[in-house]
Amino acid sequence: MIERAKRSFKELVIRRLQREDAQARRDLPAQFNGLPPSLWGYDVTADGVLGLEGLRVPELISRYGTPLYVVSAAWLRKTYEDFIRPFREHYPDTRLATSYKTNPVPAVVSTLHECGTDAEVISEFEMWLAGRVGLPGERIIVNGPGKSRAMLERAVSMGVKVINIDGFEEIEAISAAARRLGRVQPVGVRVTTSVGWSSQFGLPLATGDAFAAFERIKRTPGLEAMGVHLHLGTGLKSVDLYLRAITEVLEFGALLRERLGIELRCYDLGGGYGVPTVRGKDVWDDRMLSLGYPAREPLPAACPSPADYAARIAALFKERTPPDRRPQIVLEPGRAITSSAQTLLLSVIATKDTYGVRRLILDGGKNITLPLGWETHKIFPVQRLNDPAVRSTCLYGPLCHPGDVVASHLPLPEMGVGDAIAIMDAGAYFVPNQMNFSNPRPAIVMVEGGKVRVVRQRESFEDVVRLDGITAD
Repeated sequence: MIERAKRSFKELVIRRLQREDAQARRDLPAQFNGLPPSLWGYDVTADGVLGLEGLRVPELISRYGTPLYVVSAAWLRKTYEDFIRPFREHYPDTRLATSYKTNPVPAVVSTLHECGTDAEVISEFEMWLAGRVGLPGERIIVNGPGKSRAMLERAVSMGVKVINIDGFEEIEAISAAARRLGRVQPVGVRVTTSVGWSSQFGLPLATGDAFAAFERIKRTPGLEAMGVHLHLGTGLKSVDLYLRAITEVLEFGALLRERLGIELRCYDLGGGYGVPTVRGKDVWDDRMLSLGYPAREPLPAACPSPADYAARIAALFKERTPPDRRPQIVLEPGRAITSSAQTLLLSVIATKDTYGVRRLILDGGKNITLPLGWETHKIFPVQRLNDPAVRSTCLYGPLCHPGDVVASHLPLPEMGVGDAIAIMDAGAYFVPNQMNFSNPRPAIVMVEGGKVRVVRQRESFEDVVRLDGITAD
């Protein structure tokens, strides 16, 4: 009786949430629930096939196989321009830094560096990669809560733009490396404010630790106090949240100027900006899925635009900083740039109909789709886009694990073995979170001007065990 009552209450709330969602979508096109492929630069051919720059996606699959990541170089450049333009209109001295942790594919980061971005790295590997793709040290920003001595030594030797200190121990380590190499290393301090991530990250403004770090930097040889860094979280969709944190760091900058004579030349505001076509799941989405309903899809209008951020952030800087000494603003909008420019294609390798549910087994699962555990992404059938959605369908990966669920209760057309799906917004945290779970990792192709090039070869079986020293019996 109690369980039935709980279920009835949940279903009542779910129906209300669905009504609210439908109301929010009333002005959107009905097709594809208001999320057409054009939002990612794709189109639908007359015969109902997903297309990109004149290419038919099934032909890409036929040629390169699946699982397959497809990167649109043109879309990467578009998202970069769409983000930076409004900021520079309001505040010309704004720079973007490509977040390597978001999508560390050399072809992706190189394309963005060609647009003019710096690199934001959080590991020695990422720093090495930035140099390997040809970026000079003065365009590399070093972040991270834990930096090894080898990483700091490499950073100083490369002459990086700034090392954002995350703890007191780093101050002397950077100083020692700088003195040993005969350099003066620009540094910043990652601070935590009254909003956003804290925990293992940065030094709090409220406790005085951030101020104490600048005091120590000022009297430590080989260091130059250059700026301050903050990062509030990930997938955020609130301008007010950023404004509150930025107000606190601008007040802190004024305090440093007044008490220590330190003039900050750079305010690195981090990233975390949400994506209009990705929705973070909440507890009610999980309840919907458990009761056989689909999770709510993203609602683009719920995400502020770059222009929304730019106008208000620039106004705050102009209000709070001396007009003759405006600092540089640095932004690290990883997912906001790369997310929508990359798609993951998976093929159906088996089907099952059990307990009245259509189940499709795909050739990729949690090993390459980990973000789908906490985010809702749009998923299209690659073929049959003109066909009606006739069945509630659950998608699973090939792993021998009950948690290998890609998506549940999606309204899809009839699909069978050999058909394929496209997971949109696979350009943020899919590649860095992928793993070898009984399967090699996917290939990556980049499309530009209707031409395709392989930018990462599909991992072979030999590649998976290359470092293991297997010997034949």
